[in-house]
Amino acid sequence: MVGANAVLLTILLTLCSVLVVFLIVASVKLINTTDKLNMILDDAYKKLKSVDGVFNAIDTVSDAVTSVSETVVGKALLVIDKLFKKEK
Repeated sequence: MVGANAVLLTILLTLCSVLVVFLIVASVKLINTTDKLNMILDDAYKKLKSVDGVFNAIDTVSDAVTSVSETVVGKALLVIDKLFKKEK
């Protein structure tokens, strides 16, 4: 019985050692993957930040065009309204 306990203990310790080695290898791979993902996200952030200025300029121009068109349409409606009021 003592021999069987020693064999089972040896098998258990061997399996635990294999599990620890596997977990260490998996952790190292996970850390490497996380570092690569971090580099990709940093690169994407830099690219988005450089494009952000372009979108801000487009937004400013769009706001200016909208303001001008609203003014023109408003004045055109006033002129049309005055024309129709004079006819009545």
